[in-house]
Amino acid sequence: MKFVMTQPLAPAGMAMLEKLGIEGVVGPGDHWDEYPDALLESADAILIRLEKCPESFVARCKNMKALGRPGMGYENVPVDYCTRRGIPVVLAPGANARSVAEHALALIFACAKELVEMDAENRKGNWGVRAHGRQMELAGKKVGILGVGGIGSLLAGMCSALGMECLGYSHSHNRRKVEAAGCRYVDSLDDVLRESDFVSIHMPLLPETRHCIGARELGLMKKTAFLINTARGAVVDEQALADAVNNGVILGAAVDVYSTEPAQLDNPVFTAPGIICTPHSAALTPESWARMSCGAVEGCYAVCSGKKWKGIANPEVYEGL
Repeated sequence: MKFVMTQPLAPAGMAMLEKLGIEGVVGPGDHWDEYPDALLESADAILIRLEKCPESFVARCKNMKALGRPGMGYENVPVDYCTRRGIPVVLAPGANARSVAEHALALIFACAKELVEMDAENRKGNWGVRAHGRQMELAGKKVGILGVGGIGSLLAGMCSALGMECLGYSHSHNRRKVEAAGCRYVDSLDDVLRESDFVSIHMPLLPETRHCIGARELGLMKKTAFLINTARGAVVDEQALADAVNNGVILGAAVDVYSTEPAQLDNPVFTAPGIICTPHSAALTPESWARMSCGAVEGCYAVCSGKKWKGIANPEVYEGL
């Protein structure tokens, strides 16, 4: 069995390849034309990181049985094309949930305690910044969690432990899942935005969620509120977010994800001093990266061995089997 990877996996994932007797070949990243035809035609599975993979590349993989994504997002791979060919797109469900939830909480703390500004001003000798009174306690504040899946539910538990009230919104209106996470179910996105002191986004990027947070939605939030995005950049209209922060519509924001990645410096979020920007690093703890790598390998191995795997982006490939 041969797996071709666009980038090396975590050491634990590479070790799993060896343990399972899989030949692992690391290719030249997103230089799609540089992959030899013979290599792709002999691959049982292709594992793709965050590179935007074109359909034409997958079409060259004549004998591929699985396409692996060591993570949860799959907007960078041609899922529809894979489905038409009957190829499961294997994900690693839950593997990065704790790391991303902790990162979201860290961004909430950074906003609430003004850690970035405090650090910058202290280094300038502005000792008086300590007393300007804009820091806040989190206990008693409301956090609106948009998307209460694996990551959102973990964040809810962490925020509840701090004494925060958790409001949960599900774009699929799954009340049971929201309430199981300990959140107060709110059916209307607008109502969550109006009530929350912090809004943390954990929804997938789908046609119906693209730019679902724009100028109108930001205008519904409290002027003292913060927006946190560790999901996908295009869920938020980034120009609208920068304008909202720069114009005092909301107090601030923190983002880990961008509509174009690697993030371009002309992205408007970088021109808004009130937005904290991290480089899509929430999931890249060693622990999370090891789980994601192993999950993708395990799933692709199962599929290539003729087994059904639950953690796929396109379960419809199993219909009629």
